[in-house]
Amino acid sequence: MNFPRGRFAAFFVVTIAMLVFGSQMASAQGSSPMPPQLPSAEEMAKLEREMSSALTKVRAAQSSLDELVGELERQHDQLTHIAGEIAAAQAQQETLDAELRAAQASIDSRAKSIYKSERIGVVNALLSAQTMREFLVAFDFVRAVNTQDAKAMLRVRDLRGEAVQNRLELEGKKIEQQGLVGELAKQRSRVETSLRALGAEYDHIKSEVDKRKSGFAFPVKAPYSYGDSWGAPRMEGTSYYHRHEGTDIFALSGTPVLAVVDGVLEKVGTASLGGIKLWLRSPGDNWTYYYAHLSGYAPGVANGTRVKKGDVLGYVGATGNARGTPPHLHFETHVPSGAAINPYPILLRVDVTKKR
Repeated sequence: MNFPRGRFAAFFVVTIAMLVFGSQMASAQGSSPMPPQLPSAEEMAKLEREMSSALTKVRAAQSSLDELVGELERQHDQLTHIAGEIAAAQAQQETLDAELRAAQASIDSRAKSIYKSERIGVVNALLSAQTMREFLVAFDFVRAVNTQDAKAMLRVRDLRGEAVQNRLELEGKKIEQQGLVGELAKQRSRVETSLRALGAEYDHIKSEVDKRKSGFAFPVKAPYSYGDSWGAPRMEGTSYYHRHEGTDIFALSGTPVLAVVDGVLEKVGTASLGGIKLWLRSPGDNWTYYYAHLSGYAPGVANGTRVKKGDVLGYVGATGNARGTPPHLHFETHVPSGAAINPYPILLRVDVTKKR
């Protein structure tokens, strides 16, 4: 087929342009670069492994901690029981000591009475009997008195034995209590050590989660909706025709628009296409982010303003060439060279409302 030279040149230019554009599209969709605030795919896989390992350790530590706490509670109950037994033994000891003192006092008093007058009284009682009946009564009385003395002495002996045995039991319980208190101290130390280790593991997980978030925020406060419109034709048939170099994030008019990273605001103002717009530059890595079609700025927004990730920069609107369309934020991402890249994969990565 013979092409006129002019048509061939035009066909060649269009073909090359389509190939270049197709290559850019494939690059954007496949291995689109990520801002430094976001880890690479390899880093993400490593983080996932580390997170999984840390969670496994946390679960194991939690299981050990549960066992330790259970043992601690059982030992505490045992200590309470021993303390009750010690208190009862001490009360019994006090009762025995009081009874022993009373019995000993009675015997001492009886002994003194016998040595002073009892023998004379007994002899007089026996000698003064007028009849056999009176003699037998006096004899039975003397024998009963001696039996009472013997019983009292036996009671003193028994009380002393009980007191010694009770003291031995009491000392044994105190030794058991001291051993249990020492074991409880060890268990408590193990629990505290486990708690510290568990806290360290949780801190590790939190730091890994923070790394995963990596200081990059979604640019619009939820709820919102968006799709991958990178490269779609815009303003066809006009001198402003171009391919879409961003992502349109649809939300209610007035929805807060947020800083995706810490940075400095630039080119705050209006434009015919972007309407109310601004640029956010990340000084550490020189990536820039373009926000367009805002309905207005947040207080304090101006050129040179330093902002933190998540700060409100403005509000969703439909200014510029977005008039007549549903309110949305036009969001662009530019690498340090200034070239625009597809922000859709980045947004998917940080969008907490999406299941990934």
